[in-house]
Amino acid sequence: MAQRHQRGWLKKEKRAQGETWVLFFRTTRQSDGKRVENKVPLGLVRHLPEASSAWAEVERLHVPINRVDVRPGLIFGDLAQHYAEHELAEASESIRPKAHTTIKGYERDQDSRNTLTPSKGTSTWTLLP
Repeated sequence: MAQRHQRGWLKKEKRAQGETWVLFFRTTRQSDGKRVENKVPLGLVRHLPEASSAWAEVERLHVPINRVDVRPGLIFGDLAQHYAEHELAEASESIRPKAHTTIKGYERDQDSRNTLTPSKGTSTWTLLP
């Protein structure tokens, strides 16, 4: 599923201190994967009279609405192995077939395959959205 980015939305709520700007946004609950609504109070309407000043307060507070997806790193050796098995496969089996000379070059040149696959295989990569 594609990463979604949101801005959230603002509402005014009546509270004990007075009418307050509140930022609403949705996140995915870790325990069951359901989308739930969250809210963060920003400030009193008398101090932030316009919606634009409330949005400026959101920026100032750096509210973490779009959290980065934390996944375990990808091992480079796994990526190299996948490339050799799937991308250098026969043209009938590959999604994007490689030229015959490319496939033969990788088969012939064992040094390049050894260069692609690290001996320890412990280098991790972080996937970016």
